Order: sequence, then C-alpha cells, then structure tokens
Amino acid sequence: MSIRTLVLKIIKYIPLNSFKIFLLKKIFGYSIGKNVKIGKALIICDKVEIGDNVFIADRNFISCGALSIGSKTSIHSGNIILGSANFSIGNDSRIINDHYFDLYCNINIGNNTWIAGKESQFWTHGSIHTKSKTKDLSITIKNDVYVGSRSLFAPGVFVESENLIGLGSVVNQKFLERKTIISGNPASVVKRDIDWRLNW
Repeated sequence: MSIRTLVLKIIKYIPLNSFKIFLLKKIFGYSIGKNVKIGKALIICDKVEIGDNVFIADRNFISCGALSIGSKTSIHSGNIILGSANFSIGNDSRIINDHYFDLYCNINIGNNTWIAGKESQFWTHGSIHTKSKTKDLSITIKNDVYVGSRSLFAPGVFVESENLIGLGSVVNQKFLERKTIISGNPASVVKRDIDWRLNW
C-alpha cells in the first residue's frame, strides 16, 4: 500500500466533515465546492473536481484517473467506481446503492440522470476491442436518463437524453432516440414518444 493510499484511508475515518475536506484539498489538491458532505468514502484519484452541494455517502470506493462530480449530485452508499480511466457525472444527478462502474475506459453520465435502485453494472472492457484498442469502449449516458435496478451495460454503450432503462435490462448497443422506454435482454426500445419524467 502506498503512503498516499494510507493517508487517504486515515482521512476517510475523520468524523469532522470540514476538516476532512480541508485535508483532501490541502494535501492532495482536490477541488471541492461549498456545502459538500463526504462520509466514510475512499476517493483515490489523480484529479478530483467536486461541485457545490454534493453528497457522497459512506461505503463508497472511488479509484480512477480523473473524477468530476457536478453540483447538487449525490452518490449514496456502497458504490464501486474502479479503474485507471475517468469518471464524470453532471449536475443534479443520483447514484443510489451498490452499483459497479468498471473504468478500463471512461464513463460519462449527464445532468439530472438517476442510476436508481441497486446493483447495476457498467463495463468498459472485455470485448475483442480491449486488446486491439480499435474501438472506444467508453460508456456515455446523457441527460435526464433513468436507469432501473440491476441493469447491465456492455462496453461502448451510448444512451441519448430523456430515456428510461427498465429494471434488469442488458444494454449492449447505442440508443440515439429520445423519450423512449428501453427494456429487455438484449435491451430494445419498447415504447416511443413517452417522457418518463411526466408519464412514468
């Protein structure tokens, strides 16, 4: 274990939130906004940018290249964000409990997007393109998307804004339409011209 990781593990258990944030900023150069609350979470990243009014709960493990969290976003407990690539999530978004994000390649999540429920998985490696590096295997989930519990995302997936991913879906392709319900294994569009924010 490196000295850096050891120090971050010690900081994780500091009960006074303001002192914890002071140390993360002063020692590691993390950029952390106003009114940020960080629980017993371990954040080991080369670069960290956290906006205002962000909440990161206990039992989160985040280890990546660059981490970007937009303002008013919350990350609830038990999530693992792991790898050498970058992770970004926009403003007013939510990651609920016990999800797994594999960062062999980047994962980008937009504004007002919910990774809801529990135990969804997001994978950015494992295809033949992992070794050949002939294809970008990053995952992009845009704005105003709702992802139901226990959904699985394959490498290279793209989900356009204003869509809902149904419970337990296996998402293995790009979805470029807006205002659809996407569900199934493999996932497909099952309803069109529906705004989940108003009608679901």
